[in-house]
Formats: sequence, C-alpha cells, structure tokens
Amino acid sequence: MINKENIEKVVNFNRDYLPEVKSKIEMLKSSGDPLIASKPLEFIKTYLYENARVLEFPIKNSDYGGLVFYYNQDFYIQINTAQPKIYENFMWAHEFYHFYFDKDKVKKKEENLVQIDSIFDEKERLPNLFAGELLINDHILNRKYTSLKKDNSLSLADIAVHLIPVFEVPYKAIVIKLAQNQFITIDKAKDIIDYDYKNNLPDEIDRTLFAASNKIKIDDYKNLISKAENNLNEEDYQSIINKYKKLYQLVLDWRKELAGESENEGYRKS
Repeated sequence: MINKENIEKVVNFNRDYLPEVKSKIEMLKSSGDPLIASKPLEFIKTYLYENARVLEFPIKNSDYGGLVFYYNQDFYIQINTAQPKIYENFMWAHEFYHFYFDKDKVKKKEENLVQIDSIFDEKERLPNLFAGELLINDHILNRKYTSLKKDNSLSLADIAVHLIPVFEVPYKAIVIKLAQNQFITIDKAKDIIDYDYKNNLPDEIDRTLFAASNKIKIDDYKNLISKAENNLNEEDYQSIINKYKKLYQLVLDWRKELAGESENEGYRKS
C-alpha cells in the first residue's frame, strides 16, 4: 500500500520513468484511434475485447485487482468486479499495459502470469504510472485543480477528493499525480495521502464510484458454444467444450485461491 512512508519513493520513480511511459502513450495516440484521447478507458476496454479474451467476475479479495495470462494460445484478461469502480477502472489500464507492452513476457512465463512482488517492482510500477498518465489528463487536471483551489473552504485533501469523480480513479492516484506534476509538494502529499476520504465524502460526490458492480461476464463463451454446436462435427464440438470446461474450472480454482480458500500457492496476484 502507498502511504506517507513511501509516497516520495513512488513519485521519484514515476518522474524517472515518465519519459518512457509518455512515449508509449504517444505511440498509442499515433495509431489514429480517437478514443485514446477523448475516452481512454473506453479505448482500453474496446481494444482488449477485440484482441483478447476478457473474464469479468467478482473475487472477494481486497488485495486482488486483475491479471493477464496466456492459455492454450489465447491471451486472457481477468478483472475483479468486486472492487470499487474507481479501482476497477485503474486496473483495466494496468492490465492493458501488461497485455500491450509485456505480451512476450506474459507468453513466456512458466505460470503465464504477470505478478506483483512489490509496489516498487518496476514491472508493476510502470503499469501503474501508465494508468495514471492515461486516465488523468494533464490539461484537465491543471484546469480543475486551479479552479478548486480558489475555494478557500476546501482543504487540500478535499480538493483531491473532488478530483476523483473528474477522472474516476482512486484517491491515492490523484494525490500521486498532483505531487508528480508539482501542483503540491512531497510534504503536502505525505500529509494527505492517508486521509480517510471514504468516511468524509462530500454530499455532492457520486457514491456509485465507490461501489462494486459484481459483474460476471466470460467473453464470447455462450456465443462460441452455440456456434460450435451448429457448425462442427461431434468430435470437434466436444474438443471445444472440453477446452472451455477446463478453462472454466481454472477460473473457479483461481477464485478459490484468490479468496484464500485454497492451500495451493501456485498462483500469483496482479
């Protein structure tokens, strides 16, 4: 967890790697897809649904957000829909980074997973930095922060809270971005990073941002089975059914593991 003891290290890391991440974002923008600039989260979801298998279902484990894995010649993105919407949004961008920029690494891994070892692990810090840069637009942040700062009734923590619905990302991502962009000092960031914002939300803040959707969607599963049944011979049809039964069981096993219900230590969270 990022807190006042380590936020300075996080911000310094981000500043060191910012040119690399910004270069990757510019590369995405150069593809010509208008969604990247106007609706980056929608771009991410659309791209992943078009180029990978997306599995959305709730896992009652507050430390788990999602993962990317390679299975039977397909890439899968799993998103935990039991987490608040602001965290789920951030995780979509985080996992997109792994899928788009770490694809070869994911494919070669023995467990076919990208795992998190530490918030300071480069392979996990970079996706977080990417998510913050893509989802928190610099120009909009500058304009909104400047406007909110004029309200003398708002504390610095209040300003950060009011920025949550603007970008629909976690509170700490906002604080880190404010420090990273030098809107606030590191000392000010330390003062507010651990603020109990969830129990001090202003009345005008949309509470649904902090609720979980608990959505369950296994990408194209029913559609694929229906097409297979109508167009394939019995042997090929059974082959596909067996493949997806195995995958579905794998998903169930991961749910148990990530919920702490299994003694198997072979899976790693992302």
